[in-house]
Amino acid sequence: MRKKVLVIGAGVAGLSAGSYLQRNSYDTEIFEMHSQPGGVCTAWKRGDYTFDYCIHWLMGTKPDTGFDLLWDELGAFENHDGSSMRIRNFDEFTRMEVPGGEEVCFYADAGRFGAELKRVAPDDGKLIDELVADMEYIARFRVPVATEKQSFFKKTGFFLSNLGVFRRYLKHLRTPLGEYADRWKSKYAKEAFRAVIPPSWSLGSLTMGLAMQHTKAAGYPVGGSLQFAKNIERGYLNQGGRIRYRSKVDEILVKDNRAVGIRLENGDEVFGDYIVSAADGHSTLFDMLDGRYLTPRLKQVYESFPLFPSSVFVAIGVDKDLSHLPHSTFVRTDKPFVLPDESSHNHLSTTVYNFDPTLAPDGKTTVTVILHTWNDSYWQEFADNDRKAYNQLKTEIGERVLEAVDSRFPGLKEATEVIDVSTPYTVKRYTNNWRGSFEGFAPTPITLITRLPKSVPGLQNCHMIGQWTTPGGGIPTAALDGRNLAVDLCKKDKKKFNAKVV
Repeated sequence: MRKKVLVIGAGVAGLSAGSYLQRNSYDTEIFEMHSQPGGVCTAWKRGDYTFDYCIHWLMGTKPDTGFDLLWDELGAFENHDGSSMRIRNFDEFTRMEVPGGEEVCFYADAGRFGAELKRVAPDDGKLIDELVADMEYIARFRVPVATEKQSFFKKTGFFLSNLGVFRRYLKHLRTPLGEYADRWKSKYAKEAFRAVIPPSWSLGSLTMGLAMQHTKAAGYPVGGSLQFAKNIERGYLNQGGRIRYRSKVDEILVKDNRAVGIRLENGDEVFGDYIVSAADGHSTLFDMLDGRYLTPRLKQVYESFPLFPSSVFVAIGVDKDLSHLPHSTFVRTDKPFVLPDESSHNHLSTTVYNFDPTLAPDGKTTVTVILHTWNDSYWQEFADNDRKAYNQLKTEIGERVLEAVDSRFPGLKEATEVIDVSTPYTVKRYTNNWRGSFEGFAPTPITLITRLPKSVPGLQNCHMIGQWTTPGGGIPTAALDGRNLAVDLCKKDKKKFNAKVV
């Protein structure tokens, strides 16, 4: 008989797990609290404009680079009309504004990026040459996905052939970004590196992304995040999978230390052979399981590991063709931009979606600005206590951000038709992500080498996958978690794993 698997969460990890399990003769059902798939891999419409919350670049958009195998198997780039999502690669990763009106351009090509760094940091030539060489080396790495086919000797051969890549990347992984920035003599380089990601995060979280840009292995799928998620959803449903939307799971049902089912917020109970949480890790362990299966190690992780931030996300619909502007700019403000939650920002991470014509009508452009914050409790308490004042505050923040961006790109304000603002409260309301974090545990030198269990310790037939089980997060690792879960369950049930759609 087909075993039944209940999956909590229709984000990329949950959809991937469901898709691979369906093609291996499991009966799956996904339970999602929101009304659409994707989790934080999402977008929404306001008038003529679509505001994309997630993907800026995605590993695996180039054939034979590793994660591309996942996207092919999941049909992630196959649109409902039979067309394929076009992949857009950029000559520039981003532009960073630094004091004195100077800009540092993070070019996609490693050699060109090195030349740009030598322009603004002529006394740091040795560091620059080393960085460029490391990026070119790391760019050779191909993520192993179909490991179920590999023998011990093939796995050993892969490791040995990539030993040089691993050594170089490990050096970056172990180095905090702030420590690395301090090695530079140039004040421009110091600020540019520190502004991209927090100083406590691993340098490797930056250089891996830059390396993938160098080989054009991490482009942007035109159509955006929600289209990408819906493509995976459609592939899952076409295989007979089922999704219950607006179905929040309150509890994982347990009998004799074995997960046997789930209880929904409306009181309904559903039973299955395996329970898979692809949802928020904190709510899974602390709420759905009431903290009963927390090991000392897991408790320590959730108490002490730093998180990815949440964000105040300002989306702007502009009745203007902005094809002449750079697509990504860290706009430097004359004085710190301070949010009501007291988080302070010297840069506004601004994306001009002139590269995706599907997000706005001809002649119009979507623009987004992200301000990261770790003070999620402020927004939760504000919204709970006075929703009218909270909505007014969002309006004021949107106007302030528009003023700041308009001072850098004149003409935006007068052509703006729509402003929409999302806060950490918004993220928690739609995804239930702990503290509104958008990718779980942050990529520090410690967290990136930490392995977290994919099965709940002490509880049979209960598994966890996705952002909260893979520090550093990312859409590709979430999808890979779903595939690997299917491989493991097939092995447990003595089935031959099938990666292709039947």
